[in-house]
Amino acid sequence: MAGMTLLVVRCPSCGNALAPGDDDLVVACQQCGAGLHLADDGPQSIEIQYAQTNLAKAGTWRPWWIFRGSVNLIKRETQGGNRSDEARKFWAQPRVLSVPAWELSIAAIKQVGVQMLKQPPTLNAIPRPSGAPFIPAVVSAEDARKMLEFLILTLEAGRDDWLKSLDFQIEAGPPELWAIAAE
Repeated sequence: MAGMTLLVVRCPSCGNALAPGDDDLVVACQQCGAGLHLADDGPQSIEIQYAQTNLAKAGTWRPWWIFRGSVNLIKRETQGGNRSDEARKFWAQPRVLSVPAWELSIAAIKQVGVQMLKQPPTLNAIPRPSGAPFIPAVVSAEDARKMLEFLILTLEAGRDDWLKSLDFQIEAGPPELWAIAAE
């Protein structure tokens, strides 16, 4: 019979006891705000950047994986055989690529994720607000890149040009975890 070890998860900065949920991958200490990534090889500190945006007043802080980079459209064909100049113009500039990291349905991921791709927020880091309630992240950095691909496909499929095929490449470094204010 195998033994079971119960661990108390503590904040890496202040030692405060943390109570992560079963699916939580990143939590923030309610006392000092330090981030803790609950990795397979043990808890690790992670930096969480806080950003006040013009999108919402601060109520709760939701986690987003933020990639800074660009999307290279290699091949984009529509049923009529034409390539969309609108899509090429949209992806021509480097941009902030955002992936929601809290628990959401697929429909909600598509809605908020595509909206953030279309209208990326200006991210200006602010000091962690006192007592800021942080919704735990349940999406890993590795899964965030897969979700980003899904969101790009969703955005492109939503254009009014009968998309037939799409080949693209994401050129971005590793994501950062940001807490963005939500109502």
